[in-house]
Order: sequence, then structure tokens, then C-alpha cells
Amino acid sequence: MRLSYYGKGRYPCGRRNLGGFMMNIIEKKIYEDGEPYFLNTETNGKYGEIVGGLAWPGTKDGSLIIASVDLFNDTELEAHHIRILTDVSESNIDAFLKKALELQRRFSPFMETIRFYGDTTSLTMMELLDQFNKDRRSRGLAPFYLTEAPQLKNPKKFEFYAQLIGKYTQNGRKILHFCNTALPSYLLSLSPDEVSKSVLDHPPVAALGYALAVLSTWRPRKGEKQPEIGETEERDTSGRIPIGKPIEETIGQFYSGFTETSELLK
Repeated sequence: MRLSYYGKGRYPCGRRNLGGFMMNIIEKKIYEDGEPYFLNTETNGKYGEIVGGLAWPGTKDGSLIIASVDLFNDTELEAHHIRILTDVSESNIDAFLKKALELQRRFSPFMETIRFYGDTTSLTMMELLDQFNKDRRSRGLAPFYLTEAPQLKNPKKFEFYAQLIGKYTQNGRKILHFCNTALPSYLLSLSPDEVSKSVLDHPPVAALGYALAVLSTWRPRKGEKQPEIGETEERDTSGRIPIGKPIEETIGQFYSGFTETSELLK
């Protein structure tokens, strides 16, 4: 099992946890205009939404990620930055689901539970989840629920998830921040063909795609908000690439734009 708690910049994604999962770090707050948001008490980061992405273990380790979208809008890029707060890999299904529950508790505010999104069409895995929950209920413990990921039943879901990853990591328009997780090196180890045609065969990429599909639709209910002085994240503003390119072109730019893993770590 691999666990990452890394960060960067003024508001890092989180601190590395060397002694198991720590206590809940998220608080629910209300912005001055009445908009609810999530406050990371470790980093002071302010998020509009937090979700989990889950990709089942099989021939490869399963993958869990927690991702957030910034409350504040980046006025130059006209977008909200998305941050991978942590990632976990695990092969054993029982341990995998327990880790999902632990992550859920850690990143959920008091009296609220963030959702995990994943593949609910796998009968085998859903039966294992049902058995896991029956055992927990018999011992008076809370079950784990999985929500169907957006576009999961779309015949073009592979292209959809790949396009999101490519779009959000474009050089000059990069709004997806991986911190020092293993995701960037994993992405760069795949060929463009693997990303566009079999992205769901790679659990870390699938979990990322599920989370991005949810966060890509988030918008503030009470209008865009600008950060206070000192709260603006550093970003690469060179070589801006327009959004809305065809899928093949976007994926090609993903590979040609990041020749070194360090670019993805920003």
C-alpha cells in the first residue's frame, strides 16, 4: 500500500502522514456572501468542493484519490484550480475499502460526508462492497457508499476522461496540481494511445478521471470570488493554449507540453 500526503507552494495540498491517518482536517465555513466552502485547517486552503475518486483493484492495485477545486477563481485563466490532496494504492479489497472510509472521514467536515465516485457497473466489485457493508452493519459500523461516476455509461467515456486530463494539464493553462504524488510519473509512462483508448485499465488514471468529471462541473452558486492579497497561487502563464481542442490534439499537447515530470508537479 502506498500513501502520499505532499504539498507545494503557499497553500500546499497537505502534509505527509508518517504515522497513519490523522484527524479530520476539513471545516465547513460560510463565505461573506453566504456561499458555503471547505477550509483545510492544515494549509488554510479554501475549496468549493471536495470529492473522492475510486478505481477498483484487479490485476493492478486499486487507487483512491481525494481532489478539491479552489473556491477562488483564477481571473487570468478564467478557471478554478483543482488539487489532488492525497492518493492511496492498495491491492487487498478489504484494506482498500477501509482506506477509503479513513480518507472519507479525514477529508469530510463535521456532520457531513464527502462522496466517492467510481465504477458501479462492476457486479463482482459491487458484491464485494455489499459484503463489506453487511459485515460493518452487523458490528454497528457505518457502511461505505460509492456513487456512479459521471459519463461512466457513455460509450466514449475513455475519450471523455482523457480529454479532461489533457485539458487541465495544458502548458500555460495548467490548473490541475498533483503535488508530489505518483500520478505525474504514472501519466507520463503511458502512451497517447493508452490514455485515449484504455484509460480505465489504469486505476490511478481512472480514479483521477472520475474525480475530474465531478469537479469539472462545479461552479459557485453565488458568483465568482477573488482571493485576498497573498492568497493567489503561483502558476505558469507562458505558452497559453486555447481550450476546446479536438481530443487527439489535446492528448498530443499533453505529451508534447510536458517533457519532464517536474512540469506536472507544479
